[in-house]
Amino acid sequence: SRNMAKKRKSIPTNGKSAVAKKPDEDQHEQNAPIEEEDRKLPPSAKFDSDDDDDDDTSSSDDDSLVLEGVVVRNPDASDSDDDDDDDDDDGEYRDIFGDVFASSSKSSLSKLSLVKDEVELSPLARQNLKFEEIHRELDKRKGRLWEDSWVITEDEWTSTDTVDDMEDWNPNLATRKSLESVKVFDGGVPTLNQLSALPLPPQPPPHPGHGTPAIHAKHRKLHVRTRLRTAIQLAIHDDLLRILQMTEWRQKQEKVDELFEGIEEKVREREPILAKLPEFGELVERGLEDVLEMVQARMKGVGKKSEGEVRETTDSEVETNEEPTDRERLVDVMNVRGEPVVPIFMDLAAAAKQRSDTLSEFFSRSNEAGVPNLVYPLNVHHNEGVGRMVEEWELAANKETKRIMMREAIKDVAEKIVEATEGSDKGAARVMVVGKRGVGKTAALAGIVASARVSGHIVAYFPDGDRLRRYGYYVEPSSHREGLFDLPEIAKEFCTELSAAHGSDVSSMTASKERMQKFLTDGQIDRVFRRRDEASDGDASDAATEISLDKLLEIGSGSTSLSSGCYCAVIDVLMNQTEKPFTVAMDEFNCYYDHGHYTHMDFDPTAYTFMPLNKITIFKPFLEAMGLYPSVAGTNIVDESEGDTLMKWGSVIVAISDSKAVKTEFDNALVASARALAKTERSPVHVVDVRRFNPLEVQHILYNYEVTGVGRLRFDRGDTALNPEEVAYLRMVSGGLGQPLLNACMLP
Repeated sequence: SRNMAKKRKSIPTNGKSAVAKKPDEDQHEQNAPIEEEDRKLPPSAKFDSDDDDDDDTSSSDDDSLVLEGVVVRNPDASDSDDDDDDDDDDGEYRDIFGDVFASSSKSSLSKLSLVKDEVELSPLARQNLKFEEIHRELDKRKGRLWEDSWVITEDEWTSTDTVDDMEDWNPNLATRKSLESVKVFDGGVPTLNQLSALPLPPQPPPHPGHGTPAIHAKHRKLHVRTRLRTAIQLAIHDDLLRILQMTEWRQKQEKVDELFEGIEEKVREREPILAKLPEFGELVERGLEDVLEMVQARMKGVGKKSEGEVRETTDSEVETNEEPTDRERLVDVMNVRGEPVVPIFMDLAAAAKQRSDTLSEFFSRSNEAGVPNLVYPLNVHHNEGVGRMVEEWELAANKETKRIMMREAIKDVAEKIVEATEGSDKGAARVMVVGKRGVGKTAALAGIVASARVSGHIVAYFPDGDRLRRYGYYVEPSSHREGLFDLPEIAKEFCTELSAAHGSDVSSMTASKERMQKFLTDGQIDRVFRRRDEASDGDASDAATEISLDKLLEIGSGSTSLSSGCYCAVIDVLMNQTEKPFTVAMDEFNCYYDHGHYTHMDFDPTAYTFMPLNKITIFKPFLEAMGLYPSVAGTNIVDESEGDTLMKWGSVIVAISDSKAVKTEFDNALVASARALAKTERSPVHVVDVRRFNPLEVQHILYNYEVTGVGRLRFDRGDTALNPEEVAYLRMVSGGLGQPLLNACMLP
């Protein structure tokens, strides 16, 4: 439109200067050149016959006319005024994807022009041609963003194949790369000591949007320094080896000075992105100093010992000889040439087979759903499921393996347990596992349970806290403990589970009548001993004043009136013994601090107020052992413990859940109270944060999905796991979280 306005103002008619004319003369003279140009137009640009009646009015004041997107120019018009507007015609333009299309004589624009000299494309026509060129370019592209995987071809529509016609999955369908990359622990499941010493990839920093930008920024700075040190080591590797071979101090100093003079350019070539940092020179110089100091410290630490000095050399140290291989290891302070650290999986099914000589027969089996009993009673409930870890096992084609990825968070929990329970000073650890929804807290807790049982611990595992705090069937006042209440049906369930999992482990432990009087009346104690005698047919070996814990659990699992007292007596013995370590693992722990669901007239005559769960006998010892009393909770839960409530030897491991309907305010207050107790000197509460998967862990999870036959990776023969773009896409859409990643791998 701007071009047309210029022509109307400056172009004279028939090469003569423009003068004022009468309206009729002006109309006649303006129509003359149009008719002359019309005769020069190609047939495709002619007016249709239907438009003949409008010829006199179609060009009122313009010296050019537009026909179907084509601009017809006046040959007498000067081109000087169009110089500024022709830059876009003869230049280059970029599409939205960064591709450059040149509108030269060889471009598609010139090929599609309707005329050469007399006709010029209008802006609208040029824009349409650009869009057509972009669409043709998009049609050539392949990948996740350019193809619709949901398109059903004609052959698929007409196919008569059914599910029975599909090929059966077998391990040979996995690619060699996936089979070689997935690393499974020898023996299936490590002990807590082995788990705490495993080299595992570090966790990524917390997301800056989750309220911890300072921690994320600190990690990014550390990451930059690490990359620069690695680049520096690679750049000075050969020079550093020559310096180590020198004997004179002056020669070494001159070579080191030369390193500082040329190191910046060498690192700039290796790290062109980091080279754009404003303080790049200072960072490189400081990084070179750090690398040289680390080499010097390593030389002093592993140098030749003086006579009479005895010092053991660890695996991470290098014995200094004059061999080149030792110098290579000495210089490799950033572990560039070392074996890369990769994720390791534990296999619960393999542990049941390979550790059958040390595990009980119960732990060597699986339940009807195929879940190994090493994580009993973890299972999938159709309405109240716990996590998605078991669902992954159900979806896998390979039913002979049940794997859990061991991550740094699981290792941290194992370290806390080992520190408290190993050594001469037996103690107990308190650990809280936190993290965002779907990040793998349930898997971490299940891995700790399996490892603890392999290590010989007696484990009380409660994977479904949300169900326990709501569906206790009925609540009744304790017959012997005033102010407390029982859940008889849940207590029977606990007795059955502990007896099935660890009945043989507690058979050597006994509960005396004196200890049982804390939880049972005299009449109930007599009933317990009478039932024991009936079950053993009056065996004379049974003591009259004490009973073994395995028999106490059996009696509790068969009697509603005795279940709560029997279970509390067993837990009291386990928490105060030093024969075997006792570990309590509670998932969905934040549900215990939500709004209550149990009430009784003995607690509130109106039955409007719900009781806190530390008023219920089967939950009381575990809540008091953890010792968390947040400032904000769904019920009025306060500390009513007497004396030391923490177990003598073992650990209490709890994990919160973001998938349950618990108020965020309650969760934050609970975590804050745990972090406050982390500073206490005696038995602090350790808070372990499970973060999203790092890129290496995502890659190995996809390898494992392909090896075990999960989702669309079952038959794709490496199209997903070996495609870097597809792996990056899955990591992006899942956010590095386990549940969304599993969901993304279900779809094509």
